[in-house]
Amino acid sequence: MNIERYLTEHHQGTPGQIFRLLRQGRVKVNDRLIDSPRETVDTTDQVTVDGLAVTGRRPQYLVFNKPVGVQTDLTPVVPHSLGSMLNALDQQQSLQILADLPRTIAGLTLVTDDHAFLTEVQGQTWPSTLRVQLTGTTPLTLPQNIAAEVVEQRPDQVHQWTMLTLQTTAMDSVTAWLESLSRVSGAINRIGWGPIKLSPDLAVGTYRGLFPQEIDALLTPATTSSIEK
Repeated sequence: MNIERYLTEHHQGTPGQIFRLLRQGRVKVNDRLIDSPRETVDTTDQVTVDGLAVTGRRPQYLVFNKPVGVQTDLTPVVPHSLGSMLNALDQQQSLQILADLPRTIAGLTLVTDDHAFLTEVQGQTWPSTLRVQLTGTTPLTLPQNIAAEVVEQRPDQVHQWTMLTLQTTAMDSVTAWLESLSRVSGAINRIGWGPIKLSPDLAVGTYRGLFPQEIDALLTPATTSSIEK
């Protein structure tokens, strides 16, 4: 069979990922660099990706709905950490955090054991989508020096609050500014990072695997956003 089919059957990624593995010179057959998806291999060949033998184990790509107060430490024995939320099988993998969040911010966090994928995606300029509840129904005006765009302001006249949704590529400065506002009521939640959105049915304190189309979307170059000031 050809190398593309071989890598697919051995769970080395989506078709888009396998194409990138070959294009980036990360696949070898019997220590020979392979860049063509039509290269023929058989069961006696030694196939490696990034120097590691292809065994059929599927790489891990996980999205967490992190609670407030949980730190992004992947050590299983650390209390109130992402590592303590992992199941026993996932705890055995060499995972790294793709999109970090401080203790005070809740919501979407990505984790993977595909370190080359992590490096490539971290080089993107994906914006974070943040949602926070504000007291009162008066619309919030962003200061000129805040690198963010308002996506939605939804006032609730009954409860006298406003649900604010905004996007930013300056996560640290924007969250610090939000935390300084007297109108903020409750946690700041990251509900999206680039093309990845936090599903309403992903309960706080749980995680799921990314879908193949989500993985490919993360590898698609991000366009420059007008929120970069």
